[in-house]
Amino acid sequence: MGYLVDSNVLIDYVAERFKKDQLKSLDAIFDEAIRVSIITKIEILGYNGEPKEEEKMLLFLDYSDIIPLSQDIIEKTIAIKKSIKIKTPDAIIAATAMVNDLTLITNDESDFSRVKELKIFNPYNF
Repeated sequence: MGYLVDSNVLIDYVAERFKKDQLKSLDAIFDEAIRVSIITKIEILGYNGEPKEEEKMLLFLDYSDIIPLSQDIIEKTIAIKKSIKIKTPDAIIAATAMVNDLTLITNDESDFSRVKELKIFNPYNF
């Protein structure tokens, strides 16, 4: 099983906001592979955080597999947007996870839980 990491998780991970058990769970996932959508990269680098955190984020992204937009992701995004009201970046992230058969690691269950067949893991509930 693979995972796709959402922006809110990466921001909190780099800022060291997770509890010890949550961090252990995420570390195990990240040791296997770190996958992020190109949209997440854009959101992360557009986030105005502390310079030290931004430096850590850039290093984190250097080790990540950045999944670009593909025709399949675009088509899945359109299908998601037609079926529910959701922001375009969130639809792209959901489509990226679904097309690549990945579980989305996110804290944003309220938006993403409406996307049928999207597998979600919320590390904040661990």
